[in-house]
Amino acid sequence: MSGNLFLRGVILLGFALLMFKFIVTGQIQQLIAPKMLPFLYFAMITLFMLSIIQIWRSDNKHMVCCGCGHHKSNARFQSFVVYVIFVFPVLAGFTFSNHVLDSSVAAKRGIQLGGMAGSGTASDNEEEFFSQLFGNQIEEVPMEKGEKVDKNQLGKALLAADKVVFTRENYLAALEIVHNNAENFIGKEVELTGFVYREPDFAKEKAVIARFGISCCVADASVYGMLVSGKHLKSIVNDEWVKVIGVIKQTNYKGNVFPCIEIKEINKIQQPNEPYIYEDLL
Repeated sequence: MSGNLFLRGVILLGFALLMFKFIVTGQIQQLIAPKMLPFLYFAMITLFMLSIIQIWRSDNKHMVCCGCGHHKSNARFQSFVVYVIFVFPVLAGFTFSNHVLDSSVAAKRGIQLGGMAGSGTASDNEEEFFSQLFGNQIEEVPMEKGEKVDKNQLGKALLAADKVVFTRENYLAALEIVHNNAENFIGKEVELTGFVYREPDFAKEKAVIARFGISCCVADASVYGMLVSGKHLKSIVNDEWVKVIGVIKQTNYKGNVFPCIEIKEINKIQQPNEPYIYEDLL
């Protein structure tokens, strides 16, 4: 009994230390949205306290254990299986490096263009793809300091600016504004940063410059970006991070018209320390 309590305490301590490691190294921002950090702090402290209690109980000389020996072998095997289930994620978290979501994940999550309906309208799958791709259903976007983007003010600022610059703070709102008001932005210069993603039927001169948006954690991540085109893309492969400068045009894809950046200049860049953008559900 005391051995089991001690092992349980060590496992709980392992989970607490794993959370601490993610926070200290900054890797936690690749797993959850900043608004979830208070819950992580609470869980880490709680697990640490429970681990200390379990380890202390394992050394309690007054604990009574049944020594009748009924079903010992079966119980030991079940305990071993349960402990392995909990120990494995702790060891994996300390052993393996963190992986940033890329285009392969985007494809596996169903970001594929379906066939066009006979009426000339987009299919349900295609509508869902472009809803994610262009962010046209995002209601409000968080600023880094917890402030919300005022889309009316942002729209006026983007229209008045000589260049539309997409930043981490305005990314989703700016995509929505440009997509829903594309005719007002045609011919305007734009700057966009993200990773390169191509649908299977895209030519080498076409791609999507995108970023993953997270609501709570990587499990709910979606892709947001814009179509781009130009001969500069021929030497760029999927998942490379680039900064694109170009002019907003319109393009026809499978019977639908969408805003598209005609590239004037493209530069490969290092993946940002904070590759994701964060949505606010509150």
